[in-house]
Amino acid sequence: ALAAVALSVARIIEAIVDDEKSVLTVSSYIESFEGVSDVCLSLPAVVGRDGIREVLPIVLDDTERRQLAASAAALQGIIRQLGY
Repeated sequence: ALAAVALSVARIIEAIVDDEKSVLTVSSYIESFEGVSDVCLSLPAVVGRDGIREVLPIVLDDTERRQLAASAAALQGIIRQLGY
């Protein structure tokens, strides 16, 4: 599992250093997405020398929206427990 994380980080660094403007799924703070706010989400984004240049839109069905809302609520609960 650690090797997979290291490979992912290496790929992101490569995209930044080479200013590739590659589409990669990366986690970043999202102010608002599909009714979810104030959490970090992994979404497809264009990554280059400036970091995330653009978060790309994705389409979710009703089930996926409910699952996303439940995941965000769980994350927000943990964040509150940690005092943030």
